[in-house]
Amino acid sequence: MPDLTMRKITFYITFIFAIAFNTTLTYGQSTIHKPGEIETLIVKSKVLLQKDVDSALVYIEKATKLSKLIVNDTLLAKSHLQKSSILIFKKEFSEADSLLQYNLTKILPKHIKGQTLHNLGTIQYYKQDYKKALNLYLKAAKVLEQTKSPQQLVNTYSNIASINASLKNFKNAQTYLERALALNDYTEIVRLQILVNLCSVYYNQKLFKKYTNTIFEAEKLAKKYNSIAILSTIYNNLSMYYAEEGANYERAVTYGKKAISLKKKINKTNTLNVTYNNVGHSYLKKREYSKAIKYLDSAVPLSHGLLKSYVYNNLKASYLGLKQYKTALHYATLKDHIKDSITNEQQREKVTEITEKYESEKKQQQINILDTENKLQTLTIKQQHYLLIALAIFGFLIGVLGYFGFKNYKTQQQLDKVLLQQKLRKTQLNPHFLFNALQSIQNFIHQNDKKKSNTYLASYSKLIRLILEKSDDNFTSVEDDKIAIASYLNLQQLNYNNKFSYTVDVDNAVDEDFDMLPTLITQPFVENAILHGLKENNEGHIHVNYYKENNALHVSITDNGKGFEIKDDDSKRLHKSMSMNIIKEQLKNLNKSSKSFNGSININTLPEGTKVVLSFVST
Repeated sequence: MPDLTMRKITFYITFIFAIAFNTTLTYGQSTIHKPGEIETLIVKSKVLLQKDVDSALVYIEKATKLSKLIVNDTLLAKSHLQKSSILIFKKEFSEADSLLQYNLTKILPKHIKGQTLHNLGTIQYYKQDYKKALNLYLKAAKVLEQTKSPQQLVNTYSNIASINASLKNFKNAQTYLERALALNDYTEIVRLQILVNLCSVYYNQKLFKKYTNTIFEAEKLAKKYNSIAILSTIYNNLSMYYAEEGANYERAVTYGKKAISLKKKINKTNTLNVTYNNVGHSYLKKREYSKAIKYLDSAVPLSHGLLKSYVYNNLKASYLGLKQYKTALHYATLKDHIKDSITNEQQREKVTEITEKYESEKKQQQINILDTENKLQTLTIKQQHYLLIALAIFGFLIGVLGYFGFKNYKTQQQLDKVLLQQKLRKTQLNPHFLFNALQSIQNFIHQNDKKKSNTYLASYSKLIRLILEKSDDNFTSVEDDKIAIASYLNLQQLNYNNKFSYTVDVDNAVDEDFDMLPTLITQPFVENAILHGLKENNEGHIHVNYYKENNALHVSITDNGKGFEIKDDDSKRLHKSMSMNIIKEQLKNLNKSSKSFNGSININTLPEGTKVVLSFVST
């Protein structure tokens, strides 16, 4: 019997977006009572923040004025921190940012600087600029790690983990949550929040032993503090775990009913649909079909979209178990209708998004080309102008000193020109490939081939994301390069009607996250293998392998085509989108600009195939 279950697990995500808090007493240079008075005002403001925001603002305004009067930078910075916390709470980000930026212009204790960076990160998080927020939180953590402020460090680590979890970087999220848990200056309530968040991270990485140990510890703390909302989430997740991974449907039902009871108690009925479906699914697995239908019927009115299709599918299976085929068919039809609607909507959204990205990228590339051409023209004019000046000066200089100065000037100008020409060539590459790829995806959609169009869209989205994010960088990680190559081969495999097969392997010695290679350098060789190496081969195979030898990173691209004759002056064997000369020029400039990097290309061709080995050494 086919079965479609609700695999998305929900968690009580309360990553601690705490705003900087500090109570360290720092006395100023004026009378003794005034610094103490300022500290008291700051503390009163913090106490009132969650109860009466306006009163909290009044107290901190007084503290700010007094700090300015006694000219105490430390107390003024602490006042700015608290005021920024209030402004962030009120979502007045611009003024909060201005206060925090002022803090950074002063020489302050490290714990205050760390808290300032933390609050700046929180502003960017609320603005949904997660990249900037993460960068600021990491800077804050680096500063706070040098201080004795573990409480604030717990908050910063938790926020770093939150952003990584939202970006599906669960390994990084785990690292920072475990670091937060290892600190000891926090309450058990904060520990409970960290444990619940760790459960989410462990589950998504399928670390089920750690997951169960952590969630049961969280359950004890939630019971101790009567945290009903968190406890209801814990029971809901345990129900999901035992229904899906634990395969203990009796426990799944027990925990699901506990979750339902607690959610009703706190009037948290908007999330009951997931729990009802969990319990109904568990009864279905126990073959207690009537009980399953009871809970699934309760889930239907509250469910929408994908969840509703899961509920309908479980209802279909339950009625099939009762041999009520007409009703089962009814729910199967409803499920298929919702699924088709979701699929069509997703396809429309993806095509629209890709088209918009293509148009935007095309316009940007045109701007970049014009900008680069203008720079080249300006550079040429400047070279001529400087040359005249240099020749005039050269006449007054004596001997070797003037000669070598002029030669150094010419060399630097030549290098600038080469770098700009390389950038021009790169900007001309992207629109051509994007246009061809977009044309292919439109053909699949017009043919109403949903399976291929979905596969094509997934690979295309990955490839486009990596190109847009990495094209401006000189280097990329093995992991990103592997994803780009696999996505590219998948697209080409569909284009060529599976005329060839491929494998992409990474040896254990390679650290996918930290081993680096030049951006977009492997794709032209893979493209060449497809267009030339497998041109007349209906059973072609391409093998891409990342490996290490003698601390050098190697990438081999092997095909079983008929091979070709290599000539020293043959620069047109690669597809015109990226000639061998341009790749060699790219490596040459990287070797010059990065003294610790050296890259090379080796091509071996035989009648039974061609093997290209790219080698990169970092010292």
